[in-house]
Amino acid sequence: MMDELRPAPDSTAVIEAIVLEGLRTANLARDPASQLAVAPDAPIFGAGSPLDSLGRVAVLLDIEEALQERGYAVVLSDERAVSQRRSPFRTVPALGDYTGSVLQVA
Repeated sequence: MMDELRPAPDSTAVIEAIVLEGLRTANLARDPASQLAVAPDAPIFGAGSPLDSLGRVAVLLDIEEALQERGYAVVLSDERAVSQRRSPFRTVPALGDYTGSVLQVA
């Protein structure tokens, strides 16, 4: 466990790269027919994505782990996330924005 947390990344591009890395990692465990799109505008959960609820949890854990490896301890799937009117997990940009907001609060 870390003694202190680093400040949140100040670049949307850095957060987007971490989200895309999480999608690539998730694809390692998926068969070729159910690969996730790895692109800046890709859907993650919902219409246009082969990801189910269990897969979503796995992707979020991969992203949380990638963030932790960089010194950011956060939980993305919590009450705050599920209580939002629009899912923060629907697309790469939405998840990037949500991750940035969580990092700012952490």
